[in-house]
Amino acid sequence: MTLQPLPNFSSRRSPYKIWLILFVLAIALASAIPNYLTGNWSLSRVPKLSNVPQLQRLQKSGLSLPGWQTLNQKTIEIGGHKWSTQAIVPQSSPTDPAILLMLRPQTWHRDLPQVDWMDVRGGRNWTEEEERSIRFSVAVEPESAAASPTLVNARFLRGWTADKTYAALQWYAWKDGGHSAPSQWFWAEQFSQLRDRQHLPWVAVSLLLPMPPLSELEAIQPQAEALGQLIQSRLATEVFP
Repeated sequence: MTLQPLPNFSSRRSPYKIWLILFVLAIALASAIPNYLTGNWSLSRVPKLSNVPQLQRLQKSGLSLPGWQTLNQKTIEIGGHKWSTQAIVPQSSPTDPAILLMLRPQTWHRDLPQVDWMDVRGGRNWTEEEERSIRFSVAVEPESAAASPTLVNARFLRGWTADKTYAALQWYAWKDGGHSAPSQWFWAEQFSQLRDRQHLPWVAVSLLLPMPPLSELEAIQPQAEALGQLIQSRLATEVFP
């Protein structure tokens, strides 16, 4: 009599285990995302922001950048939120067209990133085109062989009105990263809560570089990335704990 092989019950159960994990994850997301959008999520019950004074000072006075001169700075309201806006020029070329640096720091623990780029577009009343994602890295301080650089994924686009054209670089910056999508900060915040029981404060950055109307974005991208690296580095050392 030929023995029949025993059925492989473990291989039959594995798909069910996977579906069970996905089902539990879906329930968790279904409960977390609506609370996130309304500001009533469970993570809001952890300790409040630890660096509110630095964030408020940034909102009021802007950011100092080595090698750059601030021509003027003021706090304005866009979309119901307060932004620091400062016109900056290189110290080596003070007659160059001014670049506009806009910063909206998180100033209390229930303030969540959501529609800031739409607010900027509406506040500037411009048309957006040629949007793309660009990545740049920032060396950590102090530098060490084991430390990995901070990675930032920003949105890069052209914004224009009837009389002005800008190259816009926009992202949410936090201590060890940055991304233009609010959802990426959300997951980084989740990890910070689980690991350190601390909030992960953020700053919305909108950098506007004037450009000729018919010029290519690629021509101004190196300058935008270099300035983006400097801004991310200064935020990490001056604002974030």
